[in-house]
Amino acid sequence: MTTLRYDTICCILILIHILVHTSAALRDILNTQHLPDTKFSPNEYSDDDKEYSDIDNRDRGSLVQPNNQNIGGHLYLKTDSIGREEAVSDLLNKNIVWDARWGAQLKLTQASAVSMDPDGNIAVFHRGDRVWGPDSFDNENRFDPNNGPIAQNTIILLDKSGKVISKWGKNMFYLPHGLTIDQQGNYWITDVAMHQVFKYDAQDVKRYMEELKRARISSETNTPNDHVSALSENSMLKPSITLGEAFVPGNDKTRFCKPTDVAVHSNGDFFVSDGYCNSRIIKYNKNGEFILQWGRHWGARESVYSQYPPPNAFLIAHALALANELNFIYLADRENGRVLCFFANNGTFHKEYRHPAIGTKIYSVAYAQEKLYLINGPDPFINNPVPVRGFVLDIHSGKLLSMFEPKKNMDNPHNLHVTEDGSEIYVVELNNRKVYRFLQGVNNSQSAKRHQSKILIHPDTQDTDIEKTNVTKLILSLGSAAVSFITICIAIAAIVARCQKRGCLITVRKRMRWEAERRENFKLSSLLENRRGRGFKFLEKRPNSRDFSKLSTEPETSEDEHPENSLARVI
Repeated sequence: MTTLRYDTICCILILIHILVHTSAALRDILNTQHLPDTKFSPNEYSDDDKEYSDIDNRDRGSLVQPNNQNIGGHLYLKTDSIGREEAVSDLLNKNIVWDARWGAQLKLTQASAVSMDPDGNIAVFHRGDRVWGPDSFDNENRFDPNNGPIAQNTIILLDKSGKVISKWGKNMFYLPHGLTIDQQGNYWITDVAMHQVFKYDAQDVKRYMEELKRARISSETNTPNDHVSALSENSMLKPSITLGEAFVPGNDKTRFCKPTDVAVHSNGDFFVSDGYCNSRIIKYNKNGEFILQWGRHWGARESVYSQYPPPNAFLIAHALALANELNFIYLADRENGRVLCFFANNGTFHKEYRHPAIGTKIYSVAYAQEKLYLINGPDPFINNPVPVRGFVLDIHSGKLLSMFEPKKNMDNPHNLHVTEDGSEIYVVELNNRKVYRFLQGVNNSQSAKRHQSKILIHPDTQDTDIEKTNVTKLILSLGSAAVSFITICIAIAAIVARCQKRGCLITVRKRMRWEAERRENFKLSSLLENRRGRGFKFLEKRPNSRDFSKLSTEPETSEDEHPENSLARVI
């Protein structure tokens, strides 16, 4: 009986534990807010040309950002105190080393973009003798084409040692902004003055550079070459894809307004950030056919009331980055000081990244090895600005892993590129007219010092990673509950069987005694010894009919109670 009680108490305790664990998991699931997997409606996109303002001059400065406040119960950090409460100097990653000699011989102007071709050569996109100033565009965001294209070569190609391989782009662009070289070596270029996006096929670019090289050799040796002379005089590499209408700003499927960047997916689809006026992202297939778009402009009127921008409202969509294996596309929402993550297949919002150490401006973003690489920018409208440098974030936790910079802070970095393994980082400056190369020891276990401060996630959204964790927790809880239930049933059955075998149960013991008594009553020895007073077990309580001393004097039937009836029957 003691063993039975102990087993029963253990079973009850196990059941209580399973019920508590399962109810907690269910409560977590019910409390999770699911992100909508829907596309934005057409009214989310801005078609108001009045929203076009002088924000195109943000390459020279920044918009005024109001101090963040506690709105609707959500806490937003004030910009004039960003980063003051955190000691971030210890996050400078000594494993990310600035290669001071690389590219030091270059004489650049306003460098707007940097990228790398499949051979590991680095391409720098700059503006020659042209400067984006307050008079570059009119009030309708139109550039005067009479200014003519840039006469200098705007694209410089360097090898890993920093040596110039070739230059091209003369008389082709009016105001360069974005440059992306995809995995096949195709060049994708945005020109904010022309409001256009161009794709130059890799084989055409290679052939064109070889012809330019022969032309340079011919000019150096004074060898006449009519074909080369004609090429150098009318050098115009033809793009295979041209999107947008030249010098005509717009906000529809065929026109842009100062597009900023291009990101190319591994399947050939590509994305364009139509950044300065329209603040939207547009997705195309590999043939340049429109697929979808999302995003709208976050105007100054909304910022005045200190409203926090929703995930689909941008204030200068300045740079894009793709995580092909994760199907994520990242946007540097420059003037809102954040990076937004969307699902690349349908543009659904996934996550937002912000950090007080970064500040109020994020100019560019790159992805490598489940990390985001960012560069911030100056904000002259806050009292105590944060240093301008590079940052590394973990895409899952949002933690600030490390920071990097040259010998001193940068001035106004405009774009960066990171190799797939994260071993090389390239940054171009807009005002200092420099290009930086950083080397990172990716195999060093101490390459990233983990920081405990978490990133600020938009309060109106929940991380889908938490949702997946809760679902997994529920499944594991239900599975463990089922296994425990089956185990308990088997244990109870084993206990019952053991008790039956040992005769611990009352019913079993009674049945066993009755069976023994019945077998004993029908033994021959019992029948022969009935004279000795043992009798049959089932008749032991009845007197023997031959033993008159044990007979009761009371009548046993109703006939004995009425003798007159018996007498009448005899007569």
